[in-house]
Amino acid sequence: MKKIGKLNVRALIANILIAVILACMTGASMMAHGLAPHIAQVTAVAICLTLIAIPFAQTKIKMRLTHKHTGETKEVEVNKPYLMLWLMSRWTRPFAAGINREIWTAYILENLFPDNSFLEMLMDESEYVNYLTVHTPQAGAVPTVTVDPTFPLNSGNGLAVNQRTDTTVDWNIHVFWVGPFLITNAEEVQLSYNKMASVLYEMEMALRQAITENLLIYMAPTGTATLPSNLGGGTNNNILRSTGITNNDPTNIVSSVAYTNGALGNRLNFTLWDLLAAQLLLDNQNVPDEDRFMVMSPNAMRQIVADMEATKYRAALGDIYDTKAGTVSNLFGFKIFKRTQVMQYNNAATPAVKAYGSAGAATDNDAILFGQKAAFAKAFGDIHIYEQLNSPTQGGDIYSVLIRMGATKRRASELGCGVIVQMASA
Repeated sequence: MKKIGKLNVRALIANILIAVILACMTGASMMAHGLAPHIAQVTAVAICLTLIAIPFAQTKIKMRLTHKHTGETKEVEVNKPYLMLWLMSRWTRPFAAGINREIWTAYILENLFPDNSFLEMLMDESEYVNYLTVHTPQAGAVPTVTVDPTFPLNSGNGLAVNQRTDTTVDWNIHVFWVGPFLITNAEEVQLSYNKMASVLYEMEMALRQAITENLLIYMAPTGTATLPSNLGGGTNNNILRSTGITNNDPTNIVSSVAYTNGALGNRLNFTLWDLLAAQLLLDNQNVPDEDRFMVMSPNAMRQIVADMEATKYRAALGDIYDTKAGTVSNLFGFKIFKRTQVMQYNNAATPAVKAYGSAGAATDNDAILFGQKAAFAKAFGDIHIYEQLNSPTQGGDIYSVLIRMGATKRRASELGCGVIVQMASA
């Protein structure tokens, strides 16, 4: 640090005001936390005198600051009163009562889905949130292209000026609540990232599981939507069924025992044949090749890997299957994501997804969700942290967390998304 300039009267006045205010606040805070009154008073007076004396020594300093991420270093000139205000805010932080909600909210938001899971593949439409409803803009009819038109343009030659009518797809975000949970040293916890992570770990795990499983259900294809006219219209039959066809041979069919909770009997295996059918569905809908993805369960992934081991794709298995992580990265243009549970469908003529928390049934089927980024959307609402300080019965501070979040299929036509549902074997 380097002294510059001369005594600044305005700096002296500012420091006196800051000194008095901070000294009073510090003294009151220390007394509120059980320190002896005379200790709080002496500390307050010392702070006050120190701040008042500073302008007589120097009014400004030069500080060399280094950015913690980039490593870039630069000198800045700081007025002493403002520097001391910042230092004192740091000094008195341990005496602040209650939780710093901004710290905890940022932590929860950052760590809710830290592993760049499939939710990162969804379009983020948080900007369209209006309390609990999201208004997603939906483009109207596709413009007509005319080859070698006749001018001037008029209704007589079928080229009247048209206007596109746009609409919105309105969908709701949902409320997720966790807690209450007890923290006995909240003030220390919020100053330490590691302690905060330890305290909130179980809460994070519960939130991740509940939110993700619900979002998957909100994204589930129905197989009953209508395709746009430029794709021929009709029903968008985007629910495929597993075939068990292996080695590209329709006569070679493999099945396995059903593995979803409560399911009985056998199901036709998920195979590479089924993944190619999913690719073909999106190709026929003119869906872009980039940003396609699949979400499947570990059992489904194991069946896919087993099919690769038994077919001509065996040689490529080492390039696709990570033996250390036990995961498949990409197949047929799809980025592959694995999670313990994706979604279950019933066995109706047109299978329907089962609600979150539904009891398992004998005819339930596992499913692989697939699609392209523009076909899905997610939206964050707000995060609320509720607290009850100094609970006399719990001996600490009690907290609950409320998060608003949702996901959906972006188009009413369900264009660009689909699902492969298990099929019962004969």
